[in-house]
Amino acid sequence: MEWAFRNSSLIFDLALVHLWVSIIPLVLGSTIAILLAKIIPKKAVSSFNASLGAIYSIPSLALFVALPAIIGTRYIGPTNVLIALTVYVIAAMFFSARDAFSQVPESTLVIANAQGFSYLQKLVHVELPLATPGIFAGLRVAAASTVSMASIGAVVGVKNLGFLFLDGFQRKIPEEIITGLLAIFLIALIFDALLWALGNLLAPWTLTKLDRA
Repeated sequence: MEWAFRNSSLIFDLALVHLWVSIIPLVLGSTIAILLAKIIPKKAVSSFNASLGAIYSIPSLALFVALPAIIGTRYIGPTNVLIALTVYVIAAMFFSARDAFSQVPESTLVIANAQGFSYLQKLVHVELPLATPGIFAGLRVAAASTVSMASIGAVVGVKNLGFLFLDGFQRKIPEEIITGLLAIFLIALIFDALLWALGNLLAPWTLTKLDRA
């Protein structure tokens, strides 16, 4: 703990970078995944699932390094990390969003159509609210994996909390490595708690009597 106190300003700066490197892919990736879950035709879902599953199986460091050769970005810097993490979030969230939308009762959609709802009105006022619990369950999982994978960005020039692992290993300072682990774990817990609270705020009917108490 002494090392952490002595280097608190460094840890804070690294945590801020880690936060924005995690938040941007989460917002972009989940938004794209939700849109794709609605617009991909049912006939194409199975092949699309296979493609996303293959992408998700690619090691993150390999994708960080391969992106410059594929899309022409710089090898060092945050761009590759943000794009790669966004792709991973899309791959993880698409399944959750698709399942969440599929659980919306057909009878509810029929009633919405009978009341003259447009496609957009039905999506915003009926489907999204009812799919919210499933979407946020997937988002919580995606957030945990994104916060974890973001640390590998330190290898390609993104100086976030992953820097503590590299520096601690090279300088043989176990306290630095443990500090990085605890800081990432804490950020993941905070993300999970915030998403849980936001999900319950948007879908309060999912709370049990114990939660309400």
